[in-house]
Amino acid sequence: MSRPAARAGSVLAGVLLFILSIVVPSLGAMAAADDDLVIIDTAGRLDVPRLEQELSGVDFYEPTTVVIYTYSGEYDDKMNEKVLEYARTEHPEWISADGQKWADGLFIFALDPDGRQVGTYFGDDRTVSLDDQTSIQDAAKDDFRAAFWTDGIIAGVTKAASLINRPWYASPAFIGTTAVAGVAGIGTWIGIVAVRASRREKFARELTRGGEHLTAVTMDLDMTELSARTLPRESSFAQRLEQRFHDFSGRYYGAVEEQQRLQALSKRERSRSGSPEQARKFADEAAEMDFVDDAIVNAAALLTRSATWERAWAAQAEPVREDVRAISALTADPAAQGSASVQALESFQASADSEIEKLGAGLRAQTITPEAALEALESLRAELSRLLREHSRALIEVYAKTNEERQAMEAAMERERRSAQPRSGVILDTVYGPGQFWNPVVFGAGYSAGVSRVESDRAAAASSSFSSGGSSTGYGSSGGSFSGSGSSSHF
Repeated sequence: MSRPAARAGSVLAGVLLFILSIVVPSLGAMAAADDDLVIIDTAGRLDVPRLEQELSGVDFYEPTTVVIYTYSGEYDDKMNEKVLEYARTEHPEWISADGQKWADGLFIFALDPDGRQVGTYFGDDRTVSLDDQTSIQDAAKDDFRAAFWTDGIIAGVTKAASLINRPWYASPAFIGTTAVAGVAGIGTWIGIVAVRASRREKFARELTRGGEHLTAVTMDLDMTELSARTLPRESSFAQRLEQRFHDFSGRYYGAVEEQQRLQALSKRERSRSGSPEQARKFADEAAEMDFVDDAIVNAAALLTRSATWERAWAAQAEPVREDVRAISALTADPAAQGSASVQALESFQASADSEIEKLGAGLRAQTITPEAALEALESLRAELSRLLREHSRALIEVYAKTNEERQAMEAAMERERRSAQPRSGVILDTVYGPGQFWNPVVFGAGYSAGVSRVESDRAAAASSSFSSGGSSTGYGSSGGSFSGSGSSSHF
């Protein structure tokens, strides 16, 4: 190598060492361990447990209080004013002591799914540029347009975490400069390190979740095995649950082995691309077993009329009562008034609750068998599912203007139905699995998702500002002299 080339190599090596000496030690400081999360879902559209779980793995550069606030408004609402008004009325701690700005350490992510608006608001020590605010909001919009509200918030908050108080070495300008200087490989190396660290975090989180469920299953294992042995063979429900238990036993020991295998993986093995997915599958399997064992215990108690049969029956009947009560919210919707499907639901509601009471009384008087009582509950849930299906067709027929819109709404409602989580300890849910029965709460979520999808498609087709509306930064006359950093936009 020539002397100039050698000198250039030495300079480049020095630059590399200098940058690495700054960046590498800082990687451990990128995750702030003291982030707080506040979720206020007044719109009722979020999967709060999932949101809490997913956001627990999102770290800001400095400890930040993250507020997720949803409400149901109108398209023409001024979101900035709405959020400020809510904060002043319900959460004054979100506002600085002088009342002029948002509180330090605060990041608010606001969503109005009905008004199709998203907003981001920042304490003075967490503020970002308007372009970055737009980037945070834009990160959520694709999911929001598809009515994936929880996914959109996860995407938006994750984007915010990458921008708020971002250190200089993580900025695009720095990365671009180093690339021009010929050290772009450092950025790649840092990216690889970050990806591997993220995989290990996801792996650890899923392994912990699965371990908690598996521990619960283990603690109840003796009771579950005893209950499975006492299931009456003549019961059709018991026969199907007993089959689940045979599978359950093999799955349990398989899950124990899988847990041990995952725990034994080295740091390098946990960093591989497929490892987090393996841990997730283990966690889902353990969670499903934790769900099944409760149903087996309840079935044995009810079908054999043991000392705890009434508690087991309540675990079956109460979810159906909740479904029956929830019909009122559907039939009160102005869009549904006068339809034959509403009248059918109202008629069902009037008779179903008393039917459930009669079943409980019959069990206590021993004039009806537990098997027959479960069959009657199954019939009630099947009839409610049928009525809801008819009601969905009626509502879609009124709202949808084209076959494409009709199909989009049907797909959205079907997706919600199939994704509905079974209820723990409910024998029918365990026997049939998710998606067999429909309930008013899932119906309402599905219809709302369908309407949102159609509204978004209509707006996009009309090329309105609906999907790309510019950011609004003011707080209006009601804001007074308030000057907190933040903005909102439509999606």
